[in-house]
Amino acid sequence: MKSNHKEWEMTFYTYQYLLDHQTKFPYLRIAIIVILATTFIVLLTRYFSNKGDIKYKDLAVIVGTLMVLTVAIQFNDYTNFKTTSQQSGQEVSLVKSVAKELQVKPQKLSVNNLQTGSGDVLIRSSKGYYRIIFNNDNSEYALEKIRLKAGDINVKGD
Repeated sequence: MKSNHKEWEMTFYTYQYLLDHQTKFPYLRIAIIVILATTFIVLLTRYFSNKGDIKYKDLAVIVGTLMVLTVAIQFNDYTNFKTTSQQSGQEVSLVKSVAKELQVKPQKLSVNNLQTGSGDVLIRSSKGYYRIIFNNDNSEYALEKIRLKAGDINVKGD
C-alpha cells in the first residue's frame, strides 16, 4: 500500500542572510541610468550644435526612451527593495528579540519566513524549533516550542 505522505521541504534563513538581504541594492542599474543620461545630453547637444542633424535627434530619442524605461524599472524595483528591506529589518529585530529570550546569540537562530506577519514564523535554534504566535496587530508575540516531523530542512546563509 502506497503512502500518501509527501516529503516536504522547509527553508530557514540565518540571521546573517537577513542582514545581507536587507542591504542588496542594484547599483549597476543606477550606473546604466547615469550613462544613458550622459549620452542623452551629449546627443542633444550635438543635435543643437550641428543645426538640427536628424541622426542625433533620432539617437537622442532612442536613448531617452531607454533611459525613461530604465528609470521606471528602477523606481519599481526601488519601491519593492524598500518594502523588502523594511520587512527584513522587522525580521532582524524579531530574531534579536527571540535570541534574547532564548539566551542565545542571534547568529545561532534562523527563521522560515522573510516577512513578519505573513503566516506562522518558525525559529530554528540549537535548543529546538519554536513557533512565534503574534497578537492581532503584530506588536507582541508568544514563543511556543514545537517538534517538526521529518522533512528536508534547507538553511540559507550558512
